[in-house]
Parts: sequence; structure tokens; C-alpha cells
Amino acid sequence: MNNSTLKNYLKNEKILYAVALAASIIFCISMTSMGITKFYSVLQGGENYNDFPTSRFSVIRLLINGSYLIATVTYIIWLIQKKATISSFLDICKYAIPFLALALIAYPASSDIYLYLHYGSLSLHKINPYLNSSSTFVSNVSPFLHWRQTSTYGPVSLFFFAISALALPISPLLGVYIFKIICVLVHTLNAYLIWRLLTNYENRNLITIAYLINPILLNEQIANAHLDVFLANTLIVLIGYLYYRRYVLAVLAIWVGFLVKTLPIIWLPLVFVFLCKHRRWRDLAVLILLSLLIIVVVTYTFLPTVSAWRSLLNPGVSGATARSFHHAINLFLNFFPNVTVEARESILSFLKYFAYLSWILYYAGTLIKSYFRKNDSAINLVSDIGWTTLTLFLFATPWLMPWYPSILLPIAALSINSPNFVLTSLTFCLSPSILLGGGAGKNLISLVTSFVSVVPPTVLLIFGRKKALF
Repeated sequence: MNNSTLKNYLKNEKILYAVALAASIIFCISMTSMGITKFYSVLQGGENYNDFPTSRFSVIRLLINGSYLIATVTYIIWLIQKKATISSFLDICKYAIPFLALALIAYPASSDIYLYLHYGSLSLHKINPYLNSSSTFVSNVSPFLHWRQTSTYGPVSLFFFAISALALPISPLLGVYIFKIICVLVHTLNAYLIWRLLTNYENRNLITIAYLINPILLNEQIANAHLDVFLANTLIVLIGYLYYRRYVLAVLAIWVGFLVKTLPIIWLPLVFVFLCKHRRWRDLAVLILLSLLIIVVVTYTFLPTVSAWRSLLNPGVSGATARSFHHAINLFLNFFPNVTVEARESILSFLKYFAYLSWILYYAGTLIKSYFRKNDSAINLVSDIGWTTLTLFLFATPWLMPWYPSILLPIAALSINSPNFVLTSLTFCLSPSILLGGGAGKNLISLVTSFVSVVPPTVLLIFGRKKALF
């Protein structure tokens, strides 16, 4: 890169940085204004609404969606340029600090943070949240709850919930921000681990910056404080141990991830088949014994009944749809007035189980393919973990929240030989940026939200597979 080209690049980068920062400031102010207003309104008996004060057009919706979209588009333009002039992780952090700080300040629009604190409060009062629903106990955040069910989050998550809930007697706001501080620290740690794992990779600094300031991660894992940031941490650790052939520790990382949120359990058979193929019999024996030990300990401490274990499967969303192909079809059925409620439920039930069965067959095919694949390696295993997770979310998850795909980004950052997966997963994460919100409604906005969430990554997936075949 000659001096003239470098100067032009740096000038353009400064412009992009300024635009992204301005959009982020507007987003932060709007989110905090809306969130704090709702907080005090609910305490005074006001409506405990989801996402936005109204499902229709509003100025606050325009400001939040518009500023977030501008920040995302700016991020994509910056990413396409594929240049990085930063050489150390400290410099990367300095570059990202304004965005991390704004994400930390922004008040969560999601009500999940209150559920986290409530379950943490149950735990502090020696009440098992896997046996007792959130409605059986009254805490300082009870007025903000939307879900009246037992905890769907594992014991590791409960530990962080309890730490943050210690502040509830002082102020729920303090509890919220303690948890957000934990989230921003873990997110920064995740970026550092990625940077360390990419030591010998040419674009390590660019990938690390791209991960650290990714809009969906800043919004969902810090601003809205979803616990997927902890899940991302266990996933990065898992991939690191796989690359360094520390397979027992890799399996331990899967179990820790499972005790954060149930998703990692689907990765265990992939690792099991990988170890079988490579005849790692000692590691397999330790894997089985370790798994049995963890199950026994967790059963005797946190999950003593079948219903407690079933709680981790999130039964509260059974039959519900949001942001998915299932939800789009559900909304399309509204255009047919002759379709009865019973017929609608039958159609949606059939589609759900058909999607589950199709994914299970795809997963089984992946296991068989990985076992008979020549020159198999940990890189292939990580790619399999990524594709099975992506297809699960994209086609077999009726209740698809916008932060679910964010778990794909650590895999994308460390899948150095899977450009198709990187592009598809990045698109899957960024496409919901067009319209923020839960997307579980029955209006036109929800229909559009569903399409922009799942159609772009599906198109890329199909064309990417076709290109690979030819």
C-alpha cells in the first residue's frame, strides 16, 4: 500500500468511524431514554410493553431502528475494505472503547434482564428456580416480568444472575448495570481469546476488531445484556481446545456451555464421532465418565426432577413463533379466513415437526459424513458445529429471537477455511438489523421482520451450496 492509498484509506476510515459513532450515540440516547422512561412508568403502574411503546410507527422506533441500521451499514462498508492498521490488542480496545461504552450505557429494551435478576434473587433466597416458577416469588423486578415459568437457563448462568441480584435491594437499575458490566468484560475477553487463537493468521487484527465492534454483538450481548455472551465464551474456549487437541477440556467446555444455555449439547455427538474416528479411546472414556459425573452432580444440586431438566428446554415458547419461516407461514394463514384455528394449529404443528425431522436427518448425515471423511481435522469439526447450529436456527427454530444467531460469530471468526459459512452467518446476524424488535406480532411489521431475518441467509446458503457442487 503506497502513501497516497494509505492516506485515502485512513481518511475514509475516519469518516466511517465518525458516522458509526454518531449513529451509536443516537442509538444509545434513544434506547436509554425509552428504557428509563418505561422503568419508572411500570413502577407507577404503567404498561409493561414489549420492545417499543407501540406496535405502530413512532419517533422512538424510527430513531432506534434508523441509527442502528446506519451503524450496521457503516460496519459492512468498513468490513468490505478489509484493511487493518492496528497491530496490538490494546490498540484494538482503544479503537472499540467508544462503542463498548455506548453499548454499556444503553438501557436494555429486552425484558430478559429482569428475568435474569429475578431468578438470581430466587437463588439468593434459597428457592430453586428450576422447581419454582417466577410467579411464585416477588422481587423488586417482578413488575417487569413477561414470562411466568421456571428458569430455562443453566446453573452457570444462575451464578452470574445471583451476583447481579445482590444489588436489587439497593436498586434494580444497579442490578441491571452490574450484569451489563459483566457482559462487556466477557465480550472483551472473547475478542482477546479470538485474537490469541489467530496468532499465526494474517488478518487476525481485522477479525478481532470486526468481532469486538460487531453491531449485533454490541446490541444483543451488551446493550440488551443477553447471556449468549457467556455461551460465546465457552464456544471460543471449545474451539481453542479442539485446535490444540485438548479434547477432554473441549468436552468440559461443552458441558459448561450447556449449563449456561442448552444449545451446546448438540455439539457433543459431533465431538464424540470425531474422537471415535481418530481412535482417541482414552479421551472417549474420560468424556463418558466426565459427562456422567456432571449429570449426577447437577441432578443432586440443581435439577432433581425430570420437570426441572425439562425446564431447560424452554417449554414456555412451545407452539409460539417469531421471526422465522414458521412465523411467516403463521401470518400468511391470516389471509385465508376459512382456515379454522384447529386447522392452523395442525398446519403449524406439522411444519414444526417436519422441520425438526429434516434437521435431525441433516445432522445424522453430517455425523456419517464426518466419520468417513478423509483427512479429517479439527477445522472440519468446527465447520460442522457451525453449519449444524446455523441450520437449526434458520429452519428448525419456530421461536427465533434476533440474538440467537449471534453465537455463530465466534465460529465465523475462527473458521478460517470456510468463507461460505462466514458470509452466511454474518448475513444471518446482520439482516435482523433492518427491523429491531421481537417480531412475534401479527402485523405487517412482523411479517417483514420474519422475511428480512431468514430469507437473506437462506439465499446465500442455497447459492453457496450450489457453487460448492459445481
